[in-house]
Amino acid sequence: MTMTTNNQDSGQPTTAPDAAVTAILADWGTPAAGAPAAISPDNGDPAARGTTRPTVRWGALVWALIFGATAATTLWVVVDPARRDAVGGWLTSLSPLAAVLYAFIALGVVVAMFGIVGLLRRGERTRR
Repeated sequence: MTMTTNNQDSGQPTTAPDAAVTAILADWGTPAAGAPAAISPDNGDPAARGTTRPTVRWGALVWALIFGATAATTLWVVVDPARRDAVGGWLTSLSPLAAVLYAFIALGVVVAMFGIVGLLRRGERTRR
């Protein structure tokens, strides 16, 4: 069951939900009681808010460095046929034990990177 009222602009009947939406849209620009104003008096100036710079995303920075170093090394190896053959010969001469140990070293480097990023983030949090 919908309650109808007379629309003053067009003279057509409106329903209660239409009236509620109209009331909400009329109050759209005014903040609710206790809510902060949409436009702050500092006009977007970070120094006026007490912050001096944005937060550094250390995880993204570290992963970008890892992927960049991997890409640069791969490009360095692939560009020269002599280096490519030398790396291919080295990979085929590896024993399974040596391959597993190299994989553990690579995993340890990644875990160490996570630890370094965690320490950097903790330092950022305590400084704020």
